[in-house]
Amino acid sequence: MVDWKDWINKKVFIRTIHGKVYSGIVQDIDENSPPLIWITIIDKYNQIVQIVQSEIAEIKEDGE
Repeated sequence: MVDWKDWINKKVFIRTIHGKVYSGIVQDIDENSPPLIWITIIDKYNQIVQIVQSEIAEIKEDGE
């Protein structure tokens, strides 16, 4: 089982099930609305992006 909190402060690459891609640093993981888990990142354009975990097809550390 994935511990989503382990992603906080890590630079990540995320691909959604709809084909969108994001790179940025994970700022917060909100697990307070089960079964939804919200991931908040600051992307490479310094914009806040929130993604629900069920939309994520791939997440990995981004080593550039």
